[in-house]
Amino acid sequence: SAVPANAALPQELLMTYVRYARQFAQPVLGKAAKNRIKEFYLKRKANSHKAASQLPVTLRLLEALIRLSEARAKAELRKVVLLSDVEDIIEIFEAGADFEEQLPDEPIRKGKTKANNIVDRLKQFMDRRAKLDGIREFKDRELRSAAGAGVKEEDFDKAIRRLNEQENALLIKGSGTYYYVGAQ
Repeated sequence: SAVPANAALPQELLMTYVRYARQFAQPVLGKAAKNRIKEFYLKRKANSHKAASQLPVTLRLLEALIRLSEARAKAELRKVVLLSDVEDIIEIFEAGADFEEQLPDEPIRKGKTKANNIVDRLKQFMDRRAKLDGIREFKDRELRSAAGAGVKEEDFDKAIRRLNEQENALLIKGSGTYYYVGAQ
């Protein structure tokens, strides 16, 4: 929920508070806080091999836990980091870990690849020819022309392989001749 503008601290007061906290609040870890950080870190480290989707547990995690716990105590102008400070930080880490597990393993592509665009163009061309003229046999040069100007040979070859191997829509007859079996 948003804080109404009239309820927010005046900027000058906030700046004074931050300066005071930086100068006078130098919290140190309490015994309970140290033990909880150690317990959490060792548990995450022991389980890191089991969950391959998690980010690797490194010394940075330990350092971050300590720094964030100290910052939490400093924000409340305390001299000692309490167990509750550490628990709050761990809660944030665990919420981040839950989010991390929801991230996709594979990169998500926006739009189509060049080869997929070429596949679509070739299918449209061959569908039209098959429906209008009954022609199902095509020469390499006809398909290259239908793919469009400026298409790289590598992308064209990928498109032909995809039509042949994955979509089973194009048979390669040999010597640069193809037979279209799609759109019957």
